[in-house]
Order: sequence, then structure tokens, then C-alpha cells
Amino acid sequence: METRRRRPAEPEDVAVDPAAVCTLPADGLADRMAWIRQEILPHAVETVPLEHGLAFELAAAPGLSETLDRLIAVERECCSSLVFARAASPRSGRLRLEVRGIDPDAAVFRSLRLPAGPRGPRR
Repeated sequence: METRRRRPAEPEDVAVDPAAVCTLPADGLADRMAWIRQEILPHAVETVPLEHGLAFELAAAPGLSETLDRLIAVERECCSSLVFARAASPRSGRLRLEVRGIDPDAAVFRSLRLPAGPRGPRR
């Protein structure tokens, strides 16, 4: 079995188990993921792999900016080693949420079943 080498400043086991960096109990993590699926993912139009992360391109909608800000605030409390931020989208009519500090191929992203972006990972 090949062992993946940890990159500097990358939390150990992140690619295998993103819950390793989350301080929420298992049921809290499940509730958070359900909230993300209900409130944010319906707006997802594309995902873009980033070095050490992933960007979610979302169709702008009333109240979505505030929802993203709320998500960022609560994620900072439980996943302090990850960086959640709203960023300017290169496309008009979209909002962009970037999550950095985690492998873009991490199981947590695959579990969200998001639409794949046109670009491959930038490494």
C-alpha cells in the first residue's frame, strides 16, 4: 500500500477523512452536511479544483450571500485548519465559495455530488 506524503501546512489524513479536521461530533457533521445540501448545493453550477482546495461556483440568488457568510462563520468554528472564503467569481451572475487546506479530491467533496468543472486540478 502506497503512503501519501503530507504536504507542508496540510492537516494529516485530510484526503482520507476530512472529518479528522472537524471538531463537530458525527451527528453535528451530518447535520451540517445536510444543511449544505439543502441551502447551498441547489445553487451549485460548477466546481473548480484549486491547489489544496475546491471552489464552488454558485448561481446568485436572493439571500445566498448571507447564507454563504453564515456557512463561513460556522465552519471557522469547527474546522479552523481549513479556509472558507467568498471570492469574486470570474463569471457574472455567480457567487464563489472557496475552501482551501484540503485535497480537492477529498471524500467530503465527492460525497456532495457536485457538478464537475471544465478544468482539471491545478497542482
